[in-house]
Amino acid sequence: MTQRFTVAALRAFAADMLVRMDMDADMARAMAARIVDAELYGHRTHGFAFLPAYLDRIEKGVLARSGRYEVLSDRGSVFAWRCERLPGAWMMEKATAELLARTPGHGVATATIANCSHIGCLQTYLLPFTEKGLVVTLAVTNPGIASVAPFGGADPVLTSNPMAYGYPTSGVPVLVDQSTSVGSNALFAGYAARGGAPARPVAAGWRRQSNGRPERAQRIAARHHPAGGRPDFGYKGFGFGIAVEALSLALSGYGRAGKPDAFGQSVFIQAMDPDAFAGRAAFVAEMDHLVAACRNSRPRPGVERVRVPGERALASKAQQERDGVTVAPATLAKLQRWMQRTDVSLPGGIA
Repeated sequence: MTQRFTVAALRAFAADMLVRMDMDADMARAMAARIVDAELYGHRTHGFAFLPAYLDRIEKGVLARSGRYEVLSDRGSVFAWRCERLPGAWMMEKATAELLARTPGHGVATATIANCSHIGCLQTYLLPFTEKGLVVTLAVTNPGIASVAPFGGADPVLTSNPMAYGYPTSGVPVLVDQSTSVGSNALFAGYAARGGAPARPVAAGWRRQSNGRPERAQRIAARHHPAGGRPDFGYKGFGFGIAVEALSLALSGYGRAGKPDAFGQSVFIQAMDPDAFAGRAAFVAEMDHLVAACRNSRPRPGVERVRVPGERALASKAQQERDGVTVAPATLAKLQRWMQRTDVSLPGGIA
């Protein structure tokens, strides 16, 4: 039976587990907030389903419990940080605060973070910017994972390379979050764990074997295509995948050339104030017009209505904040070992 929990209870539950693994309380709080946010936004693969992996990484010493980050460069509107596997959620929280403080004065503020741990669901980092009327771009990748072959190639070089964008409107903001491959690594790992397969066949452009031939999704070795819908259009996702790595890996100075392990990430994040350009009123007016035009487009057969990116996620967030957060029973079952290990009990559900 699926249980519902309050947001506060689940955040306390996750943070308590992390603290019991000797993580600094402030870092544990930031990680717990992002884990719960992923559940709220409907990105279950990056919510509590990822918590056992985080706990395992702490135990193995590849996710730091405490520490300080290094400032590589700071020119006011641009800054670059590096750390040794500090929690990605905590590093992002610090960077977000700095960008929100600096953007109004500079018009544009940009940051890179090198070698942090997994930051989680990108979409959950956008709202603090759009709520302030700012435009935000976020690109993240892991230089230690190669799961996506370049267009025309059979050997994986890139990884799923997600990118996210936040755009304010006079109403619900537009929140884009997508991989530059046909699916995230977490998506394919979930299929592999369940022995299942995607709704569409691999021949339509999901994954390939090392010899370049189509592969069933439940096979563990993930070699999938760049985004593009079909293999012959994969050059589109391939180009965006390279762009993500240029921004997040090359600019941060932590990339593939050093052959790192699979547990560090690099981040590029940029905030823009529309008032530094044609003005916030002009920006919002154009975005409102664009969003309205998209929603007024006649739906294709079988489609109820046109939605813009982020609309479903924000509706899910509002509904679960009101009615309680659901966590899959299978996910809670996987957490049992860690609950026993940390002596943390599942919070009481709500009716």
